[in-house]
Amino acid sequence: MTAKGQQILNMVLAVLVALGAWVFVVYNYKPMTNITYKDVPVTYTGEEALAERGLAVDNTDIDGITVVLNQKRADTSRISADSIKVTADLSECVAGDNMVTLNVSGPLDTTVMDYDKSSVEVTVGRAKSAEMDISVAYSGTPEEGAEPVAFDLSNGVANVTCTADRMADIDRIVAQLDPEALGDKVKSYTVHLAALDSEGNEINHVLIEPDEISLDAFAGYTKEVSLTIPVKTTTEDGYERNYVLPETLVIKGLRDDIANIGTVRAQEVDISEMTENGEVPIEYNLPDGIYVADESRGQTVKVTVVKKDSDDDE
Repeated sequence: MTAKGQQILNMVLAVLVALGAWVFVVYNYKPMTNITYKDVPVTYTGEEALAERGLAVDNTDIDGITVVLNQKRADTSRISADSIKVTADLSECVAGDNMVTLNVSGPLDTTVMDYDKSSVEVTVGRAKSAEMDISVAYSGTPEEGAEPVAFDLSNGVANVTCTADRMADIDRIVAQLDPEALGDKVKSYTVHLAALDSEGNEINHVLIEPDEISLDAFAGYTKEVSLTIPVKTTTEDGYERNYVLPETLVIKGLRDDIANIGTVRAQEVDISEMTENGEVPIEYNLPDGIYVADESRGQTVKVTVVKKDSDDDE
């Protein structure tokens, strides 16, 4: 080895020895350190007690706080913001503005040294309750055309309680499934329910009963097909009936099962006795394993009824 190479080797060894000595001193003579965690989420409890008094949370001024923990250096890699518990008990709140003390605790063998907020301002209003249908969807951004096929839900309707403003923002109550968890075989799942707005964001401070459901599901895909609807009507009773039919239907099922389906025929819709404008639900003749996709749920035949003048009857 050349003299220059030996010199470089000696420098590397010196750095490694110094680093090893530093690690030994730090972890043996100064094993504890203070670590700052930002955006530690606040968990709000006691909202069920509020609901029993006809109240609900209208607004809170913080969602997370900064916490400083004293902990072992060796534990730093395993402790995250989610390891810290920050709770606010709302059970004693009254209508209007309230200041609620935060309770902060860290994991075992840690000490909470400091946190930037000691209380949270909570605005409480009157509660409103409503029943809403439960839908099933994927969480996150699934593959295009992917939609879960779910059935045998333990509950199809949820009781929702919150303030009127939050109720107005709710677009749907959803059991969200992880798209990575589903395959082409039917499996059973227990799924948490969430209230979502029209953009798919979860709305907080909404009580949902039940808060989770069980269901069976498999990974499905959607396809738009032609729809044929036979209609039975008459003009011999003094009424003229006009109707508008949906021309397509979005179905879902296993990719191979929907591949060769181009048209679905519905059961006959009888409007011959309608004397007022209205809508008639559609019943589809679907093959086994094929279902109506979410975007086509609730399609109807729209009927307009006009009573003929007596002169037209002559």
